[in-house]
Amino acid sequence: MPDLDGSESSNSSNSANSFYQKLHSHQPADERDRWRRALYFSTAVGIRCLDLLSDYMRYCLRPNRMGESPDYPVTENSSEIHHEAVKELLGLSIWLTMVDQLEGEVPYWLREFFIDCWSAADKLYPDPSSQEIMTLYENQLGVDKVCEAVSSRLCYKLELEDTKGDACIKLGEMLRDNGKTRADLLFYALSADHEALDKSIDQLKDY
Repeated sequence: MPDLDGSESSNSSNSANSFYQKLHSHQPADERDRWRRALYFSTAVGIRCLDLLSDYMRYCLRPNRMGESPDYPVTENSSEIHHEAVKELLGLSIWLTMVDQLEGEVPYWLREFFIDCWSAADKLYPDPSSQEIMTLYENQLGVDKVCEAVSSRLCYKLELEDTKGDACIKLGEMLRDNGKTRADLLFYALSADHEALDKSIDQLKDY
């Protein structure tokens, strides 16, 4: 599995940067509180991953300058493959949220929160498991390498490699550029009260 700090070594400075210091005053009160917030975060990020994948597929399948649309096979397994791709993006997005703004080790309480996020993701999208997803990328070092790897893997899995010249790298660029959205969702998940989170989840369910 990639190191939690997204680098070749996790023996970096123990001091968290300003973003994690900002989160420090919003530590969950207890395990139940942590779980509710993790469930919200995984639900919200899952929706964003669905959006991201849809945007990527629209990019790949849009007509070329001649007005010709790429051939794209739709099979009885397409829905399942698409669902698994969303889960793969979700599992990696949770990891990326830990390392997007990281300058030091993730605080213990926040690591526990992210572990709950992966558990929540597995309840929302059972297959593949978060552990299976992270195992796929355990030999990749750093954010850029992970984004490149998932982009190439999902491009071929979705059979989009022949649609655009940059099809195999585009998704990775989109995933990497989504860091601010992930950070905003994390802060909201940890700082909003339960009533606001519940209301937001209800809205997301109707999305």
